[in-house]
Amino acid sequence: MYQRSRQLNYDRKPVAGAAIDTLDPRRLRDYFVRVLCGNAPEENEVEEWLSNLGLATTFPQWCATINGILLFGMNPKRFLPQSGVRAIRYSGETHHHPVLAAENLKGPLLPLRDRDGLLLESGLVDQAWHFVRRNTTPTGYPKDAGANHGHQYPESVIREAVGNALVHRDYSVEAEEIVLAIYSNRLEIVSPGDLPLRLTPEKAASGVRYARNQTLVNVMRDYGYVDPCGMGVRRKLIPGMLAHNGTEPDLIEEEHRFTVRLWKHPKPSRSPATASVYRWVPSCR
Repeated sequence: MYQRSRQLNYDRKPVAGAAIDTLDPRRLRDYFVRVLCGNAPEENEVEEWLSNLGLATTFPQWCATINGILLFGMNPKRFLPQSGVRAIRYSGETHHHPVLAAENLKGPLLPLRDRDGLLLESGLVDQAWHFVRRNTTPTGYPKDAGANHGHQYPESVIREAVGNALVHRDYSVEAEEIVLAIYSNRLEIVSPGDLPLRLTPEKAASGVRYARNQTLVNVMRDYGYVDPCGMGVRRKLIPGMLAHNGTEPDLIEEEHRFTVRLWKHPKPSRSPATASVYRWVPSCR
């Protein structure tokens, strides 16, 4: 209730037992120097900088916040079991079909790059895209064929959808991870918890913006993982899928979860979901 009323930012809560040294100094330096094009803080300035960014707190003692662990933690799962992504590929159209591949994607949200931008360690968005690429069949389209790029699902759409799930999910739901499920006819990204405040799938599709975890949004935006204007559903997900194969994402709101469903081919007349499904009406396509 406090989070809904904006009197408490859950993502700024201290993480018990997570001292400042649980944050990866390599990723922090990469953020300050390469991404922000600035200087790394002096040793006596580190705690103040982290506090100002919402990555650490002095209460009840100096320790990392949920933001800090999710973004820069060396082992987020140790402190936040609900972090990460459970990725599964099924052989058929339901979860009752045999599982062909399954991975628990873990680690910080952010990647680690060297001074020249070369990727050294993947973040969760990169890991999710690599799982999708490994577990879907290339389409055979030429690489210069617009948005297709030879993949069953566009890379830009997958990255935006996974990034949105990671920054907007309700991390107070501690028993569940985000689920990325690949079926024979679709791909789903399921986020635990309901949508924040009065946000609805219709409003999200029309460009209405609301950030439950503003610090996560700000930092992920600095890395280019989420839409800079906060309208990724309207600007990337919907037009990306329409350009790719003429389908529209389904945005499905249920009582305790939110699902983004991407179709491999044009949708059947009857959706397999039991919940109400929002379909975008392209009034200004």
